[in-house]
Amino acid sequence: MSSYAFLVDVNLPKHFSFFHADNFQFVIDINGKADDRDIWQYAKENDLVILTKDADFYDRCIIDINSPKVVYFKLGNMLFKEIHQFFTEDWTNIMEYLPNAKMIIVSRTHIEVMPLA
Repeated sequence: MSSYAFLVDVNLPKHFSFFHADNFQFVIDINGKADDRDIWQYAKENDLVILTKDADFYDRCIIDINSPKVVYFKLGNMLFKEIHQFFTEDWTNIMEYLPNAKMIIVSRTHIEVMPLA
């Protein structure tokens, strides 16, 4: 079990069994009309790691010195089954990088870590 709490962006599947734990919150449940700035601020105020496929959070993370942690999934279009397999195989690796990362960029073939400043 992770000691982190996560904010799952609307571009990731809510009805995904992997996210069904107490440490996952969903943007759609908090405010389905929230823009990126609102999501960013909510994550900062509540010490949440943002899980997203939205490239805009990459840019925000670069600019904001006190950003929340972000896991940016650059996975392209994947079938639900492929997403489940990906998380099953790679979530532990992602979690190992998180303590020392400001942002983790995850693609199908590799994981890139932007370290804390």
